[in-house]
Amino acid sequence: MATEAFDIWTADNVADRAGDRPRLPAGWADHAGPGIDVRSWPRSPRTGQPMLHCFTLRLPESYRRRGPDLVAVAVFQWEDELYFKDPLPEVAAVVAGQPADVAQPEHPFWAELAQAQAHPRLQIADDGVASLLAMMWLTEAELNGPRVTRPAAAPSLADGEADKTSWRERHGQYGPLWLVPRDDPNAGVPPVGFPSDDDAYVDVPDMYDVFHVEHLGGTGMSPDGIRDGLSPWYIEVSRLGGISFGGDQDIALDLDASAFLGDWSTNVLIPGSGAPEPTPQG
Repeated sequence: MATEAFDIWTADNVADRAGDRPRLPAGWADHAGPGIDVRSWPRSPRTGQPMLHCFTLRLPESYRRRGPDLVAVAVFQWEDELYFKDPLPEVAAVVAGQPADVAQPEHPFWAELAQAQAHPRLQIADDGVASLLAMMWLTEAELNGPRVTRPAAAPSLADGEADKTSWRERHGQYGPLWLVPRDDPNAGVPPVGFPSDDDAYVDVPDMYDVFHVEHLGGTGMSPDGIRDGLSPWYIEVSRLGGISFGGDQDIALDLDASAFLGDWSTNVLIPGSGAPEPTPQG
């Protein structure tokens, strides 16, 4: 099965950039999550906060690295400078089904947290900067099911947390998503930085003129350089659905690795069910 590379466009700009190339409907970038059981909406392991949905993307066949029946991924993020700390005591107690002395016990957050359960194909990792990201592999039924609203947030933010919804809405790219094939010489090739002895991966000097920054596979678009160890099957995004990394940098999500953020993750790494054991991070 040949691997192609694709630009990822939102509906409001695909018509101008796609030209005569095919436009493949591929999901959405907005606040609503895919058709999962709402109890399995990803949460911060430290505070129990439900994460913010960034985008859900249907994958071409060669990018379905967990098997042909897992046709898409959903990506979530939550900002927390203290992500590396242990779970808050009250959160740990509620998750364990024990009574906890909490503020506003009647708030729906606590009841929903007590009922929460991990999605069987969920990965959570920290970005090594100040946030957590989650990637969830989806079946066709979950992709096409009724979209789910984020569960109730906690009554107040914990120390270190930041709800950047307003920033995301100002600066993010939202709407229906489209995959547009791009004539990329690096499709199917692991990206590497330059200079390099790898003749398979080639430099594309005019890449910002011919390719979109938000993309699936092919030439790495980050102006800060390519992340080490990426497979050919990765998603690179900058502002899709309000996702943010290091201010305004690109972030790459590897679809062929249990540690989907690679060695950027330093403290939090929860591989999905059935995934190979990740290499311990330092």
